[in-house]
Amino acid sequence: MSPEPAPPLRPAGMRAPAAPVGVRPARAREFRRILAEMLKIDRVRGGLVVAADGLVITSSLPSTVAVEPLAALTATLGRELEVGADRLKRTPFHTALFSADDGTVFLGSSPVGFVVVLGDREVNVGLVQWALRKALATLEGAWGPQSQIPASPEEI
Repeated sequence: MSPEPAPPLRPAGMRAPAAPVGVRPARAREFRRILAEMLKIDRVRGGLVVAADGLVITSSLPSTVAVEPLAALTATLGRELEVGADRLKRTPFHTALFSADDGTVFLGSSPVGFVVVLGDREVNVGLVQWALRKALATLEGAWGPQSQIPASPEEI
């Protein structure tokens, strides 16, 4: 049996043919859906999903926030929290909260990397934490072992 012929090369600058209209990879759609759900929460300003190496998977941020530096910071903080928990022989890091005078940053670890949510000073911290855990459980269910998705903020 002979190997299949290689596909013809495209000239430099030409993109591959687009997927048929309405057809999108399920994972990409799921990332956007998860982020969109987080952005519905009152006082949430934006968010992003970042691979462990800092590659932006999807983002929705105010124009005043630079995506790439925030993605790099996210990956660095996430990795440091993971490594630190291991070094201290603690349970693995799942979520973290960073608070400042002008807002709050929520960070969560998932099988694909990290999820970050930016909220302003008056954001409902408990509601965002619940939504973040729900998002992380959804990602874990899609890309890792299934875990319990909390049904309400009181269950976290």
